[in-house]
Amino acid sequence: MLNFIPPRLKSLVPGYRQRHYRRHAALIETIAALMPRVKLGSDGNTPWLAVPDENLRLFGFGTEPKNADLYDLLRPALPPGLPRGHFRIVKDYITRWLYPHMRPDLGPQGYGLERLHGFHGQHKDNIAQQDSAVRERLMRAFRPGRGDVVVDCGAFLGFGAIRIARDAPEGRVFAVEASGECHALLKRNIEANQAANVVPLHRGVWNSVTELDLETTFAQGNSLVAEVQQGDRREKVPTLTIDGLVADQNLARLDMLSLTLNGAEVEALAGAADTLARLRPRIRAAGWYSRGGQRIADLIRPVIERAGYDVFVGPRGNVMALPQERK
Repeated sequence: MLNFIPPRLKSLVPGYRQRHYRRHAALIETIAALMPRVKLGSDGNTPWLAVPDENLRLFGFGTEPKNADLYDLLRPALPPGLPRGHFRIVKDYITRWLYPHMRPDLGPQGYGLERLHGFHGQHKDNIAQQDSAVRERLMRAFRPGRGDVVVDCGAFLGFGAIRIARDAPEGRVFAVEASGECHALLKRNIEANQAANVVPLHRGVWNSVTELDLETTFAQGNSLVAEVQQGDRREKVPTLTIDGLVADQNLARLDMLSLTLNGAEVEALAGAADTLARLRPRIRAAGWYSRGGQRIADLIRPVIERAGYDVFVGPRGNVMALPQERK
């Protein structure tokens, strides 16, 4: 019944606000620790967040209604220097820079799952959920090496790509983003942070080179698969395949393949068969969406296993995979 009550009225229900403080404990406490180190500002309508001691400035989206409701609910527990308009970019910094999707070995420590609201599914499906032997294997595998070559499909605004590029200063990160609006901010973030080893590519990822309609909503709410995401507008986008990207860039190594494609992970892997066979990258993929009544994780797991990988799927559908020969 509470789902139909406006958030402002919900917060008046006895205990409701305190319950959300508990559920968002990791987010609230991480924001509190972060705020003394950051500067917030705007360039026109584009908010930015700077961390001077990291020589970092990131541009992003303003706070949309869903996050504005959460901000209003948590406001008494948040630092006074955090305005509503910057709540979204602060959250994105935490969930995409501090704990990037491509580093499942990282995540907020010391919190049970019931206190991780506001974080993404992959943070709740992190390596800590595995048994000790698997955990140690994954911890080693997903720590970037200095010369790692990474393909980040669904790079969004590039927070994670730039972070990984700093972890791998002698390597390269290919940041592939389909949305024109997101790609523009991705390029801006690369330039603002002089991330010369990040290569932005404005493409969708598919099983063929073609042109498709991208279902587009706000921020990362975009997909080439209408079943997964119905947009309020459509954007024509050219596509590439992973195998084609590897060939075009003449890559002799690929250490990691990351797929956050809102349902198109199935087609992306179909277009990566040669890459998986020859270059044997570690893989992480978002598997929590569904197509045809099946979870993406369950659709892609057998594909990756047939390529000679051990596949680990968290309860929420986060997929991590390692070549079987990599012990």
